[in-house]
Amino acid sequence: MYEDKINLTQLRPPLAFAKGIVSIFLVLTFFCSPVMGEVIKVTHTVKQTFAGGQSPDDARIAAVAKAKREALEKAGTYIESLTVVKNSQVEKDEILALAAGVLRAEVVSQKNFASEDAFGIEIVVNVVVDTSVLEERVKKQLQDRTHLTQLKYTQKREKELLLKVAELEEKNKQLMANNQSTEKISKEFQQTSRGLTAVDWLNKAYALWDGEKFTNPKKAIEYLGNAIKLKPDYAAAYIVRGSAYADLGQYQRAIEDHNKAIRLKPDDADAYIIRGNAYANLGQDQRAIEDYNEADRLKPDYAATYYNRGNAYAALGQHQRAIEDYNEAIRLKPDYADAYIIRGSVYGALGQYQRSIEDYNKAIRLKPDDAATYYNRGDAYADLGQHQRAIEDYNEAIRLKPDYAAAYISRGITYNKLGQRQRAIEDYNEAIRLKPDYAAAYGFRGGAYLLQGNNKRGCLDAQKACALGNCVMLEMAKGEGLCR
Repeated sequence: MYEDKINLTQLRPPLAFAKGIVSIFLVLTFFCSPVMGEVIKVTHTVKQTFAGGQSPDDARIAAVAKAKREALEKAGTYIESLTVVKNSQVEKDEILALAAGVLRAEVVSQKNFASEDAFGIEIVVNVVVDTSVLEERVKKQLQDRTHLTQLKYTQKREKELLLKVAELEEKNKQLMANNQSTEKISKEFQQTSRGLTAVDWLNKAYALWDGEKFTNPKKAIEYLGNAIKLKPDYAAAYIVRGSAYADLGQYQRAIEDHNKAIRLKPDDADAYIIRGNAYANLGQDQRAIEDYNEADRLKPDYAATYYNRGNAYAALGQHQRAIEDYNEAIRLKPDYADAYIIRGSVYGALGQYQRSIEDYNKAIRLKPDDAATYYNRGDAYADLGQHQRAIEDYNEAIRLKPDYAAAYISRGITYNKLGQRQRAIEDYNEAIRLKPDYAAAYGFRGGAYLLQGNNKRGCLDAQKACALGNCVMLEMAKGEGLCR
């Protein structure tokens, strides 16, 4: 059976700021019918006064941060009500982090104003919540808690900075009332503004995260570079930028960023996990395991650590240790579909196909639209000689992912075993159409032609496969005297 299994080395993360605010209001606008889903627009306005040591720019930065945060808090009430959040047992302090991870708070207007006793800036922010797609976005964010944890750190840091702004505003008023110099406090305002701006750049990068990867990793790296320039000791920015580098396949640069993050924040389990993933992607599985061990020491109840360490053990051929880690990941997170999928693959590697199928069954119940799971279960059925059930799974995999070349090959192999040579050849043809340089497809098609007695076409395909790096069929045919 030809196998294109999952790569076991990859993994694939109310405030009251009354001081300085003249007014805050919220507008909710509803469109569409609740049956079809609804679009909810949260419009939030902050008026921020400034004087003395607080410059207009410092006031604008603080007002934007306040307005975005408070708008996301309001929008977060919709996230809190989602079934997926309740089932995932999301903590109260994770709601704002989730909101920041799946929603965008956009500044739609900013203007200066003047009253009898003060100058200020008015910021208006919109958050648009599309409830028809919200649950799926949240579900994807919850699949990788490492990024959610970093979002929590970022939101906590932003809260601390905004509280600092409120304290500085109060001190500023007292200094002005006593006719004292505001030069020192002006520098503190500037430093705090730099921190808030760095957080904003990090949030811009997170807006490009779809729950599995960055949709535009180069842009995310640019944003995170801006954050690091403003705040060179920003551990979270290094961690997230490392993930963006990994999405580009630049694993060494990812490791360098995670090294910096660990020096700045040595107790951050996520940094070790993500660095471990980068080592695993470079094939350095033992170093990856060392990082996962450290993450486990820092955060022993983290399912992702066991899942990733299991992947590394599996890549090293230590299947039993891999299964033990997947068992623990599933114990900690019973709905961990990916852990069932990978454990199923390891059982398959051990020849325990029935246990493999049981795991794929569980994964499909949790993740019914994952084509790879049907494909792998099809392989397990094929290995058990249950060819019709295998074909049914390959059919479903192809329905879910019409360009799934490996599924066409496996279905072709199964048809070939059933003696249906022409249907097998049709599947190999489709695999080659999808991937013209797919050596295995040429090899198997060549074998089917040879079994039909069409030695000329069979040998041509076997030679093509060999030219692409897979000479198995050509050597077999030569051994039988069918090809020269």
